[in-house]
Amino acid sequence: MIQYQDAVERYGIFELRMKGNEDDRLYADSGLRAEFSNGERHFEAEGFYDGDGRLLIRFMPDEEGDWSFCVEGASAPSGGYAGQFRCLPAGDGNHGPVRVFGATHFAYADGKPYTPFGTLLAAWHVQDGSSRARTIRSLEALPFNKARMSVIPEAGHAATGEPAISPFAASPDGQPDGDRFEPAYFARLEECLESLSRIGVEAELILFPAGLEREGAIRLTPEQEERYIRYAVSRLSAYRNVWWTMADLGDGCGQRQDADWRTYFRTLRECDYGHHLTTIHGIPSAFDWGVPWLTHVSLRQEDVMIASDFTLQYEKPIVIDDCGREGTGSNPMDALTAEDMLYRIWEGLSRGGFAAHGETLRRADGTSWSVHGGELLGESGARIAFLRGLLEDAPSCLTYSRFSHDASTLVQKGEYYLQYYGPHRFTSRAFAMQEGEFAVDLIDTWNMTVERLDQTYQQRFQIKLPGELHGALRVRKIGESTPLDEPDKEQVTA
Repeated sequence: MIQYQDAVERYGIFELRMKGNEDDRLYADSGLRAEFSNGERHFEAEGFYDGDGRLLIRFMPDEEGDWSFCVEGASAPSGGYAGQFRCLPAGDGNHGPVRVFGATHFAYADGKPYTPFGTLLAAWHVQDGSSRARTIRSLEALPFNKARMSVIPEAGHAATGEPAISPFAASPDGQPDGDRFEPAYFARLEECLESLSRIGVEAELILFPAGLEREGAIRLTPEQEERYIRYAVSRLSAYRNVWWTMADLGDGCGQRQDADWRTYFRTLRECDYGHHLTTIHGIPSAFDWGVPWLTHVSLRQEDVMIASDFTLQYEKPIVIDDCGREGTGSNPMDALTAEDMLYRIWEGLSRGGFAAHGETLRRADGTSWSVHGGELLGESGARIAFLRGLLEDAPSCLTYSRFSHDASTLVQKGEYYLQYYGPHRFTSRAFAMQEGEFAVDLIDTWNMTVERLDQTYQQRFQIKLPGELHGALRVRKIGESTPLDEPDKEQVTA
């Protein structure tokens, strides 16, 4: 008997359930697939085996109205099965999946602008219930709206005594079995995806983590790796807040070749009817970032100024998902001061990209935010929240000005300028405007203050600055401005 709901909201999860045979071979091939139709639009979704004889198909409808579906396959009822459901309007807070907008920016499917303020939470989802709850409470009060998570957690990252820490079921010798999946693990992961979605946080899922070839890591054959991609994507692609990162390449490509990744990306695209954002993560030279199946670039790079060059070269959003982490330690990337963490995020944004946060400061029990979640210890989080507030108060789709070489500047031509000074202690800055009257604010990015200057300015003017670190300047045209639907391609000098 097939069970399903007769209505679901737009970008919600339609789930079809069927009782089948208890057969672990169904993990490799569920024998179940469905075609979903809305007018002339058709989508295919693969089913997956959830253990104990449970077979499921999930789908994320993206248009309101009546949808029909047809279920087929070796595990389907004889002669197949046809049904229908209604897609209702999206509920409050449901803006749909994030998409690329205007080549180098992001927006939700309903058009609401989205600026990623990411953080690394590699294994928070395999901690105990108390720790997961603390992580969600922390995220509710923090500025981060994207969390990077590893679908295959590293050994030792789970809480002591926690079961189901791997997407693979355990073999009799206790080692992960690459031919069988662990439904309890995926149920835990799905619970975490739903918790993140409720508070407006995107979940970037890393399918293959860095170090997978180290001793002690699970060893998968190419066939097992491809089945794993097919199973994970078929199971999780109905969640609107999912992003895919095929792999963390670390400092290179490891043993796999470009042909392997092309095959794996083909499998991912075949199973992902929702066309979620998709990338691979690595150093600037690790991959051909221009290939069409990457929606955006995801970099491990401490020099965030590269964002402006990569944006120009690839005409894609540039996300520096690992620019370093606030903390202490022997690895320079894990030992940034809060000031340096904040600088890299400001500089990356001011260069037209998006730099992400990380924290390796350790608590008394040895846990840290970017591995285990919980509570943030560092000082950069509040300052990142201040930056996010400034960006939310700015016009959408600001572009990097390539004419302001000595100070990174985001602009909306003739209307808005946000200039960041980074490590420089400028005492003055000169501006030349074509027309209009402008208000000027002095911003202290560390102390989180905004000082409005008393007078207004026109045409050519010079602004005196305090000559201190952590400074920025905001120049806004007085009066109503017309919002832009697309980023302004023309760059101007400020």
